[in-house]
Amino acid sequence: MRRKTNPKFWLYGMLATTGLILGTPLWAQYPWPVAPFDQSHEITGTFCEYRDTGSSPHFHNGVDIPKPDGSPVYAVVDGRVTSMSATGSNAYVRVENFAYVHIAPAPGLSIGDSVFAQQTILGTILPGMGHVHFVDGYVSSERQPLRQNGGLTPYEDPWPPQISNLRFFLGPTGQPFTNNQLSGPVDITFRVREANGPPTTRESRLNNGAYIVGYQILSPDRQQVVFSPSANGVQFKFDTKPSNSFVHNVFDPAQSSTSSHVYRVTDKVTRRIFWDTGQLPEGRYTVMVFAGDTRDNFDTLYVDVSVSRRDLLPPAQPVLLATLMNAGPEFSWKAGNEPDLAGFRLYSSPDNAAWSLFRDETTLPGGITHYAPALTLPAPTYFYLTAIDSTQPPNESQHSDVYGMAPDSHAKKLLIVDGFDRTQSSGSWHQPWHWFAFTHGEAIAANGFGFSTCANDAVISGDIDLLDYDAVFWLLGDESTADETFSSIEQARV
Repeated sequence: MRRKTNPKFWLYGMLATTGLILGTPLWAQYPWPVAPFDQSHEITGTFCEYRDTGSSPHFHNGVDIPKPDGSPVYAVVDGRVTSMSATGSNAYVRVENFAYVHIAPAPGLSIGDSVFAQQTILGTILPGMGHVHFVDGYVSSERQPLRQNGGLTPYEDPWPPQISNLRFFLGPTGQPFTNNQLSGPVDITFRVREANGPPTTRESRLNNGAYIVGYQILSPDRQQVVFSPSANGVQFKFDTKPSNSFVHNVFDPAQSSTSSHVYRVTDKVTRRIFWDTGQLPEGRYTVMVFAGDTRDNFDTLYVDVSVSRRDLLPPAQPVLLATLMNAGPEFSWKAGNEPDLAGFRLYSSPDNAAWSLFRDETTLPGGITHYAPALTLPAPTYFYLTAIDSTQPPNESQHSDVYGMAPDSHAKKLLIVDGFDRTQSSGSWHQPWHWFAFTHGEAIAANGFGFSTCANDAVISGDIDLLDYDAVFWLLGDESTADETFSSIEQARV
């Protein structure tokens, strides 16, 4: 259950910001670098949100202010130009501790020139950029430009952030828990979408990162805090930018991208730590996670969980390598090597909707990775595989991708190759399994042909020889550097 709130009872005193950074008062106010100077502007990128651009992932060291290409950008304070560059998309002008990035420096502007707030045009927004990236602070000393009672003024933001995709993992292994049943060291992650406009505005104004992120563990009735990682539960509060070497302590690299900010809320900025459920008695609890912006708008999410000492972690998700229609059906897969792996369960469906258990762990014990039953399949049939451990009752893993097979009346051999691997970060598909081969199988069967299915891994390894087939349908996915689409090895096989 979610409750939008401004939870001052646990944030009391937290938002006061005083002191100096590099001799500049934290409360210092200045106008906007684009016209109109004295009106609030939209934000398409917040301070310290996740960035996977450039040479390596990093914290966003400023804020992005959208304006049309070619718009003039002005100085926000009087000062002198201390550095500038007209090269590339990151061309910039720096006026002492303020940097204005993605702008073409104004003709005639030189290092050492005096500039004046709201009067001197430093440059214009570069073609194709659509925003100025504004930085308050020198490199490694950047600070929050949207801070309360300081920074860019005025700044209006009545819209709260939104929390979603709350997930629980077993600490160092990264294995996901299911059904909110937890044990051992737990890693908690969730996505935050900080809004800078109403729901009807552009997506780029609705998917920003948070200013404050935290969590607490409550009693089942939510009346008592039974564990808090800090005095008020706050884990991250971005008044200044941390070292980029800590970015993956704050953000989960498997789930985060420039447009999707997924926080590892159990961590500290400088180190990876987990919620140790072993410090609490077994039983039921409520996990409360929260996120806020610089204007005291918060979202809070409550999730009921159970803590147990018994093994609640299922085996690793198996990889279904092939479902082949040869003389009869043949299945091959690969799985983890957990010491308590009891076996596998193979499920079948005629339509990818109504599923039933086809074979269980008594037929498919742990240790085998191939199965060829002596039977025939008269019609297209689809399958997925799970792994089972020896705990009673057993823990069952997430299931594999959905693959299929069908008999062929034309004496032809057709193969569907599943080359879709990208499920993380900014790709289009984020589930740990997919059924895309089913769509291709249905189309092939509708034209009177049979088919088999395999993973591209089986082709790469040489276990599947494409020359054995009369036709091959290669299913491609999103491109990325980690999950390359149609690699050079795959191209060589084809």
